[in-house]
Amino acid sequence: MRLCVLQNLKTVEYKPYPHIVIENCLPENLHNELLDTLPSDRLDQQKAVDKHGKLTWLYKEVANENYPVSNIWKEFIDYHTSKEFLEKVFNTFDKVSKDSKIKLSDIILPSKTAEDDDCNAFTDFSFVKHPPANKVSNKIPHSDNEKEIYAGLLYLKYPEDKSTGGDFCVHQQKNLVMNRKREYYEPGKIVRTIPYISNNFVMFWNGKYAQHSVSAREGAEHPRWSINTIARYTAKRIFRPIYG
Repeated sequence: MRLCVLQNLKTVEYKPYPHIVIENCLPENLHNELLDTLPSDRLDQQKAVDKHGKLTWLYKEVANENYPVSNIWKEFIDYHTSKEFLEKVFNTFDKVSKDSKIKLSDIILPSKTAEDDDCNAFTDFSFVKHPPANKVSNKIPHSDNEKEIYAGLLYLKYPEDKSTGGDFCVHQQKNLVMNRKREYYEPGKIVRTIPYISNNFVMFWNGKYAQHSVSAREGAEHPRWSINTIARYTAKRIFRPIYG
């Protein structure tokens, strides 16, 4: 599929937890079209979801509004929330997905046109726009929702954005005790940094060891964009948090 973010995958890393990093994940012409048609004005209509002014536009909202986005974005969203893409992710992380709480063959996703009470998992997508903010991190070391199966982030960065930071940081686990926001009291050291560079893609298989953060930006004058694609179980938990 021409817009699949996994098409240029070379290796899968399993330490300190399963993750992949793909530089230039999309062909340049497709990346440029996605970047040029980011729905920036529509994101500005959203209510900030954190103290730093983070704006999100979720798949459900996009679909309910009948996809007021460019054709290439509709194609991108539809594919990365499809069963086909979920299967590709499971196959990519086959060493760990074989032990998943619900086997791939048993996963039932909801219909995109009707409610489906039989579903046991769902895929999701969101546009995320962070207003310029310097010397602060909007994501300190944490783990994601305990029902999340995987999470992927495509970075899109304006050519005129000369800022540094805003990078995805992979942490080695130290102490698993966290607060109710799933933020660690004693974060582990950073063992890998994936820079905020346009067309970089990072994805990880979620779990109690999947500790990550985002580094503070410097010289930010433009928003930071990430395009998020995830899957979650509706009931099963990937891990049981240890709250302190």
